[in-house]
Amino acid sequence: MNRILSYKAAAVQFEPELGKVEENRLRMIEFANKAAKLGAKLIVFPEMATSGYVWKNREEISPFVETIPGKTTSILTDICLSNDCYIVTGLPEVDSNGSYYNSAVLVGPEGVIGTYRKTHMFSADPLWAREGKDETPVYDTPIGKIAMLICMDAMYFEPSRIAVLKGADIIAFPTNWVGKGGNKPPSNTWRLRAKENELYWIASNRCGTERGAHFTGGSGVIDPTGEVLECLITGEGIVIQEITVSTSRENRLLKCRKPYAYQELLLNPYLWKEGETRALSDSVSFDVLCLSLNSFPTLQAFEQYVQSYLKKCKFNTENRLLVVSEISFDNDQSIDLKEYQNLLSDIAENYGLFIVSSYSDSTYSNRIPISFIVGPEGCMGQYQQVHKGEIEDSSFLVVELPFLRVGLLTGFDAQFPESYRVLAKLGADLVAVSTNQEIPFEAWAQKIRAYENDVALAIAAPITAVNSMIFLHSEVSIESSQADQSLYHLFIPKMVSKARERSFLRRLNHHLYDLLVEEIQK
Repeated sequence: MNRILSYKAAAVQFEPELGKVEENRLRMIEFANKAAKLGAKLIVFPEMATSGYVWKNREEISPFVETIPGKTTSILTDICLSNDCYIVTGLPEVDSNGSYYNSAVLVGPEGVIGTYRKTHMFSADPLWAREGKDETPVYDTPIGKIAMLICMDAMYFEPSRIAVLKGADIIAFPTNWVGKGGNKPPSNTWRLRAKENELYWIASNRCGTERGAHFTGGSGVIDPTGEVLECLITGEGIVIQEITVSTSRENRLLKCRKPYAYQELLLNPYLWKEGETRALSDSVSFDVLCLSLNSFPTLQAFEQYVQSYLKKCKFNTENRLLVVSEISFDNDQSIDLKEYQNLLSDIAENYGLFIVSSYSDSTYSNRIPISFIVGPEGCMGQYQQVHKGEIEDSSFLVVELPFLRVGLLTGFDAQFPESYRVLAKLGADLVAVSTNQEIPFEAWAQKIRAYENDVALAIAAPITAVNSMIFLHSEVSIESSQADQSLYHLFIPKMVSKARERSFLRRLNHHLYDLLVEEIQK
């Protein structure tokens, strides 16, 4: 039976004092009662709210760990019972074997409903806490299906994706999110996780500093489109906002998932340093050029335009990658894909290039895009868009150039975190996206996907779409404007070497991700 639930959700932002558990609990009681009086039915507290966060070792934190159920959950249960609400908080947990965990607990009027143990650790956690061993649990409550994640878990798309595959409507997110001046809260990472899973994200971050760690604040309520409904940037307080949860909502993106193409998500190719068994190309400088185009009357007009443009270009190396936006023609004309590829191959030979482009082939009823890469000797590889594709065994593609491993994506495939992760697992150093203006691209979202997969990114979109970009973490960030026909950057060896360290990919917990490759019953 379909239920539409509307109620207020609250995120509490406060500054716990290190080691002062009783004082912190008293402040939590004060905040919880205040939020409940404001009408909140779901109240979320920060990570490690009872104890503070930056601990040196097990011995130091041992006086402050507690069981679940325990004293904190008993106090919160009383509040929930008195106010008919639900509370999520972070705390340091000890289990029956004496192991410590950075945990979150969901409490309601009936007591403890469920727990979650942080699975993706930040730098302070492994000094005292074990990783959680279970994939993201989801708890069915009268106010919706609630999952809990903690802080660093949001930096990996897998935990929140698993939550929504299990039916979660809401992710309650206790965090101690740290950062410097450039890390402006609320984090775009939280927004992306809400948006790509089409669920509510209730983020409760602490504020202040502790042993040199600066916490960003920015607690907020984020809706299923990734929009921040309400937030608190600095200081202590309560963020409260009405949310509406439909138990029979249709998740557009989940319907398009293709689990058969995601098997690489379960692999761990970066457990060891690259090069031991899989040879790497030499680190050399190379040029990347993204060319934004609009439609053309004919293929010959396209050729003349590109040839004329390239004659004026000044490259810095002999290693050149050109990414061209998806080609289209006036009056929706069709061309032969092989003819287009051969034409680009001739251009590649004339200018010493490798060229990535895409074309929506009319061979298929829905004009499904095909992305490909050509060099002077012809087409080096192509793939049909995996999501919303018509070939059931279509798979993602990485092509090895003499100076770079390039992963290819169409614009629609780039909307899925699985696509980026598979290409990264296949060894891509750079992801090249050739897209059209129909795909709703947002620069901040694509940058996060490149960052969390340790890859450079080159996107070519039509001029009118204003979506082209070249990006690599803190090294390169160039975006197009209406006046930009092209974007260019010279990559030097240390840039690609930084990506090949695979610092994010080395910390994945592959044993928790089985659900990502399973067909979910609709």
